Amino acid sequence: MADYVITFGVEFLILVLSVLIFKLVNIRLDTVSFSEFTVSKRLNAFLIPLLMIGLGVSLPKFLPISSEKKQVSIYYTSLIIICSLFLFITVLFLFIPKVFSDIVFGDSFHKRLILANLGYVFSLMFHSCLYNYFRGKFNFKISGFMQAFNLGILPFVFIFVAGSIEQYFIYTGIFTIISCIVVSVVFVPLIKLQWSEIKENLNQIVAYGIQRMPGDVFLGLFLAVPSFIGTNYFSLTEGGQIAFCLSLFNITIAFMSPINIILLPRASKIVHEKDYTQLKSITFQLLKMSTLLGIFNLLVIFLFADFIIKIFNVSDIESTSYILKIIFTGVIGYSIFSVIRSIIDAFYNKARNSFNILLAFALFVFILFLLKYFNVLTLANSLISFSICVNFLGLITYLSVYKIKKLS
Repeated sequence: MADYVITFGVEFLILVLSVLIFKLVNIRLDTVSFSEFTVSKRLNAFLIPLLMIGLGVSLPKFLPISSEKKQVSIYYTSLIIICSLFLFITVLFLFIPKVFSDIVFGDSFHKRLILANLGYVFSLMFHSCLYNYFRGKFNFKISGFMQAFNLGILPFVFIFVAGSIEQYFIYTGIFTIISCIVVSVVFVPLIKLQWSEIKENLNQIVAYGIQRMPGDVFLGLFLAVPSFIGTNYFSLTEGGQIAFCLSLFNITIAFMSPINIILLPRASKIVHEKDYTQLKSITFQLLKMSTLLGIFNLLVIFLFADFIIKIFNVSDIESTSYILKIIFTGVIGYSIFSVIRSIIDAFYNKARNSFNILLAFALFVFILFLLKYFNVLTLANSLISFSICVNFLGLITYLSVYKIKKLS
C-alpha cells in the first residue's frame, strides 16, 4: 500500500508541475514558442520508445526474477544499448537535419531545436534505465524520488531560467544526466562486466523488448501524427494546438501510470509463480476502474473544456476547446489500454500489445489515406479518425485479456 501512496503522490506532483509548465511557457514566451514546445513534446514521445527498444518493459519484467548481481549487470548492459542507439540517431540527424525539421515542424528552420531535443531524449533514456532498475528491485522510494526530481522539479525550474525552448531542452537534459550519474554512482554497485554476461543480457532483454519496440514506437507515432498533420497541412499554430491537447490527453492518462509502474514487475512475479487466481482478480478490478476513470475524464472535458483552456492562457480558446473535446472522445479506450497493457505484457512472451497497437495504427493510417484520397482531410476529420482508432485499441486490448484462458 505504501508503494502505491508514494507512486501516486509522485505522479500527482509531476501532473501538477506539467500543467504549470504549459501555463508558464505561454506566459513567459510567445505563441510560436508554445507551438514549438508542444510539438517537441510529441516528437520526444515518439523518439524515446524508438531508441529504448522495449527496455522500459523488459527491465521491470526480468529484474524482479534475477539475482542482485544479475540485476546490476542488466542495468549496465541497458546503458550500453541506449548509448549506442543514441549515437546512431544523432549521426543520422547530422546527415539529414533538414528532413527531420521538415517532417516535424513543417519547415527547415528548426534544426537546432531538434538537436536540443535529441540531447534531452538521451537524458530521459538514461533516467528510464536507472528508474526501471529501482522499479524492478521494488525500491519505489528511490525510483519515486528520481521521477519527481527529473520529470517534475528540473523541468519546472528551467522553464524560469531558459530564454527559449531550445535552451529549455538543453538545460533540462544536461541536469537530468548529472542527476542520473549521481544516483547511479551512489546507489548502484560498480561491477566488472564480462562480454559473456553482456551477450547473455542482450539475448534476454533485447529479445523480449525488441518484440515490443514496434508497439511502443507506433504508439508514440499514433500520438504524434495528428500534430504533424497539423504542422504540415495547416500551420505550426494549429499543429501546436493539437499537440497541446494531446499532451493534456496524455497527462490525464499518466495519472493512472502508478498502477502500471507497480503492476508490471508484480504481475511478472505473479505469472512466474503461476498464481492465476490473484492475477484474474487484479485484471478485472482494473478493467472496471479504467472504464470508470475514462468516462469521468470525458465528462470533465465536455463540461469544463473552456475553463481548462483558459487556465493555460491559450489565445484561441474556442478552436482549442473544440480540438480538445474531439481528442478526449478517445479517452475511454485509451484508459483501458493504458491500465491493462501490463497484464498482457506480464502474461505473454509474444508482443500482443505491439500487435494491437500496430493494428489500431494501421486503421488510423488507412482512414487518413481515404480522407486524403477523397479530398476531405480536414482538422476535425483527422482528429475524429484518431479518436475512433484509439477506442478501437481499447476494445482489442480488452478482447486480448478476455482470450487469456487462465483469466477467463
